[in-house]
Amino acid sequence: MIRKIKAENFKCFEHISLELSGLNLLSGINSMGKSTLIQILLLLRQSYEQNTLEKGIYLNGKYTNLGVGKDILYTDAKENKISIFLEGEQSFLRAEYDYHGASDFLKLMSQVSVDATKSLNLFDKEFQYIGADRLGPQSSYEKSYYEVWENRQIGNHGEYAVHYLYTHELDDVENENVLYEGEESIRLSRQVECWMGEITPGISLRMEDMGRSNRMGLTVHQEGAMGSDYFAAQNVGFGISYVLPVVLCLLKAKKGQLLILENPEAHLHPKGQRKIGELIAKAAQGGVQIIVETHSDHVLNGIRLCAKNGNVDPDLVRLYYFSRREMEADNQMKIVPVIENPILRLDGRLSFWPEGFFDEWDRAIDDLF
Repeated sequence: MIRKIKAENFKCFEHISLELSGLNLLSGINSMGKSTLIQILLLLRQSYEQNTLEKGIYLNGKYTNLGVGKDILYTDAKENKISIFLEGEQSFLRAEYDYHGASDFLKLMSQVSVDATKSLNLFDKEFQYIGADRLGPQSSYEKSYYEVWENRQIGNHGEYAVHYLYTHELDDVENENVLYEGEESIRLSRQVECWMGEITPGISLRMEDMGRSNRMGLTVHQEGAMGSDYFAAQNVGFGISYVLPVVLCLLKAKKGQLLILENPEAHLHPKGQRKIGELIAKAAQGGVQIIVETHSDHVLNGIRLCAKNGNVDPDLVRLYYFSRREMEADNQMKIVPVIENPILRLDGRLSFWPEGFFDEWDRAIDDLF
């Protein structure tokens, strides 16, 4: 598990240092640095997969595309170098990279590492990242035996989710904390349908191998709908296609693995967003490390309810709110990033509410009345 992340001269941050735990929720208005934190991890991961971690980092690849050096160096950097530090329970990685403004590869200047690639879950084979730009409803979905069987991946955009569910539908869900209450079967396919039913009640999924086309079909049935037919995914809205990869990766994840989720609430109604928050919290309670970026107070409330109901230990949860303020720095006034850390209590309440931290409803009520 990653316990701490630090960086210097990376994008909007001259310095950033965050303590991480089992469940880490990043929030804040747009362009305040939430994605930057995730990009640091994704850069390391994609360079590791490209076998260049001991030489440097590629800025563009499978997980993230950041342009060239000038796009990521902190504007007022005092030195033309970028440093990154990760600390695990018994391992760490400290690296400094040389700056080259026009290059998409930053050369490693120095590195100190103790068992980083062996024990940090960022470099684990089953690390999973689900981006905000997931696939919408499709007439068919990709297949990849290598990604699905060898790497046990469902794709950064959820592109292999249907194929994964088709081939692993009889797998047992190992994390007892995420098992749907009242459902006897612990098979992956049934657990997925139960949790998906919290978003669309009575839902049933049917996957079809389309053979030589090397594609998968997905049809959906909803109990109580007109007729008994299964309908193509593109005829049942965006919510199901967008949330399926999120639900699937949370249910298949095992203790010790790292999941990074961006905007898991996309295209979901408020109840569905809250239920996703609950599922995230329960997965974390089962030992999965999760970093989630969200704009949803409903996701937060799902996590808070789990704390109140005893389904997640509040000490496992870190809440970070990213904003910017005008402050004095180097004898002049600057707009600088600010990261606040309200503490989740046993009763689901927070130690304090930063200004702008999911308080827009209160502000709207004040304006209305």
